[in-house]
Amino acid sequence: MTDLPMSLVVLDLADDPNSLATHYRLSTNEGRTVYVSIDAGVYEIDDCSFTSKLPRLLPPFPSGDWNKGHITKSMERPEPHFAWTRYADLPSITALWHQTYVDFHELGICEKLMPNVAEASHPVFGQVIAKYARFEWEIASYHAETEAYHWLNGHHIGPQFLGHLTEGARVIGFLLQKLDGHDACARDLARCEEVVRKLHSLDILHGDLNRHNFLVHEERVTPIDFETAVKSTNEGKKAQELQGLGKELLENP
Repeated sequence: MTDLPMSLVVLDLADDPNSLATHYRLSTNEGRTVYVSIDAGVYEIDDCSFTSKLPRLLPPFPSGDWNKGHITKSMERPEPHFAWTRYADLPSITALWHQTYVDFHELGICEKLMPNVAEASHPVFGQVIAKYARFEWEIASYHAETEAYHWLNGHHIGPQFLGHLTEGARVIGFLLQKLDGHDACARDLARCEEVVRKLHSLDILHGDLNRHNFLVHEERVTPIDFETAVKSTNEGKKAQELQGLGKELLENP
C-alpha cells in the first residue's frame, strides 16, 4: 500500500441509515472521482462533518484502478485502514437526448442550494444550476427528471436544459439555465395555472406542485423540479393537480 501523489477534496457526503456508515464522494487532483465509505466510530463525528479536515485524516490510498473503498478499524488493527477497494461499474443515467455533455470537473461550485443541487460556474455557459446524483442510489431520480426535460424540450415551460453532466464515462445529472426569481404566492395563481394547463396539454403531470416549485421572474412563471413528473392522459388527475395548486398558493398569500 502506497500513498498516491494526490490531494483530495470532499465533494459530497451522505449517511447510510442501514449500515451506520458515512459515504463520501471525493475528487483528486488527477481528475479521478472515488467513493469511500467509513464505518461509524472510526473518526470523531465532528471530523467526519468538516469536509476540509477529513482528507488529512484518511489512511494512505491504495494504488491500483479502483473507484470504491471502505475504511474501518478493529481491536486487532485499531488505526483507520482500507478494508477493501474495488472497481465498480457505477450506474449511469441512460435517458440521453441532448447533444451537449459537460464533465463535472469543468464546474466551479459556487453555492450548494440543496444536497444534490448547486449554483455553479462554467467557462462556456457562465452561471448555471447543476442537478446531479451524488451517489449511485440517487441515479433513478435524475434519470426520471432528465427524461421529463426531454418531454419539455422546445415548449418553453421549464428552465432551459443546457446539457448532460458527466463523471468520467457515465452521466450523473444535468445543467440548467440559472433564473433569478422568487417562490410563487397567491397573487401568482393565475399565471401558475396557465403554465400548468400548458404542461397538462402535453399530457404531463408535474407530481409535486407547491409554491417552491415555481420560479417567478421578469413577469413570467417557470415551473421547476420535474423529478416526479409522469406522462398521463387522465383528465381527472390533471384536474386534481390543478385544484391542489390553487389550495397550496391560496394558503400562502
